[in-house]
Amino acid sequence: MKLAAFVVLLLLQPYSAESQGATTCSGLRLNFPAPSTGECLTAWDNQKGEVKEYPGDFDGFKNEAKIYRCPARNKRVIISNGIPDHQVTLQNKKGPCVINWAVEIPLNPTIATSRTEVPIRGMLAMALNGIPAYGPQESDSNNAVEGDDGVQGARFWYGHAGPNSAWHIHNPQMGEETVTATTLLGYAMDGFPIYGPLDDNSVSNLDPCNGIENSDGSYQYHVRAIDQVDGDLDYCNGSNPENNWNYILGCYSGTTAGSQVFDSTAYNLDTTDCVEEGTPTASPTQSPISQGTRPNIIVMQPDDLQFFDEWTRPPNNPTTSAKTINFPVAGLPNIDSLRLNGLQMKEAYTASPVCGTSRYSTLTGKYPSRSGMVRQHAQENSNGDPALVTIPTTKLVDLDGINDCTKENIAVQFTNNGYRTGMIGKWHLSKIKDDEYTYAAAVGRVKQCGFSTVEGLYIENLASEGGFNNYSDGTFSHNMEWITYEAVQFINSQDEKVSASLFDCK
Repeated sequence: MKLAAFVVLLLLQPYSAESQGATTCSGLRLNFPAPSTGECLTAWDNQKGEVKEYPGDFDGFKNEAKIYRCPARNKRVIISNGIPDHQVTLQNKKGPCVINWAVEIPLNPTIATSRTEVPIRGMLAMALNGIPAYGPQESDSNNAVEGDDGVQGARFWYGHAGPNSAWHIHNPQMGEETVTATTLLGYAMDGFPIYGPLDDNSVSNLDPCNGIENSDGSYQYHVRAIDQVDGDLDYCNGSNPENNWNYILGCYSGTTAGSQVFDSTAYNLDTTDCVEEGTPTASPTQSPISQGTRPNIIVMQPDDLQFFDEWTRPPNNPTTSAKTINFPVAGLPNIDSLRLNGLQMKEAYTASPVCGTSRYSTLTGKYPSRSGMVRQHAQENSNGDPALVTIPTTKLVDLDGINDCTKENIAVQFTNNGYRTGMIGKWHLSKIKDDEYTYAAAVGRVKQCGFSTVEGLYIENLASEGGFNNYSDGTFSHNMEWITYEAVQFINSQDEKVSASLFDCK
């Protein structure tokens, strides 16, 4: 198996208020009309004010929603029947009807040259459950979220049916009961993703559209919590339109020119191009590479090498030449072959010389000091002390808009390019609390960060004091035979292209 090296250079233009028109907007407020109506939930007629639970269906009406990626046409397609999948409070005299939604938005949206106003009543986004999100106004121009009593939208917390019986939402939680800053809620009609609200200390980082640029140059929106919205704040055209509130979006940062709403009963989904969200596929920003030309990739990371050491098979390591090492005369022919025919990163120096932090850099391509936990620790200890770039604070987690676990690491990127990914060996990048932390829980944490297979996992340093179990049963250990066995099993069990990370740290 021959290894190949990839170098990708991304040239990104930073998003700035100066380049994007800080005080002006262009374009019209685009309203996307609802498609055809199907069967209606007539059993709910004349039940205004009633609360309905969703135990899996509403009187036989089930939520149906799927999201597809169509890279050849640069489209994300959301198809749903418009039935909510959560508790609702009826606001109108009629219950919701099946709405045959088929919504096309950009798969790879780009920042437009100028911002565009969002509709104050019409559709501006689609939630993950296939329910459209509307602007913040009621038909009488009042705040649709707070309601007449100003109590966080009791009537509209989970949405309501409009005049055409199309169920929709106004509330910034977009149909979710509990959200955080890392909760993906849905997609705006310009294609950019929408996440939960930032905390009160970070919300000022949002631009006028409620968007923010990430460290990797990507862009996303964050809804605002109820108490983070002021109807008098300065947005498009120098002032916020009267009776408008930017709970979900303040404006569009991208273009909606290619976004369309179709009737799903007549919509032809191109199955040769479109795959359901979550299914590995070629990156939509690149030309698809045929399966036959993509290499298998193994990343091996030895640890604790000094900067002047060049790896050679023992006992010839410069720092251990004086030691007697019982090493096979035949050497390591397979390892030697991988090393000689692959890529040796001899100058991949770590900015923090311990195993966990250097592993963080390998997985993310970032300095350990840029992890979300390190930044949070620095903010919470703003007494002039430097940030602690250590193993306890450098973890692969999503925090404060930094998506190290679910987006910004090589496992996720390989998955998005059609690979099956495996992590074998030491991890040490997830927080654990006590000895009740099970092996299954540890595996689950690693899988959340993009790895489809996790075996031979050693997650934490062993200890036998301070109330922590030393795992003498070998559950978390440097068991090289176990790691080797699981790595071979993973490689041999795949009939498609794979990417594996093998880590060990003494």
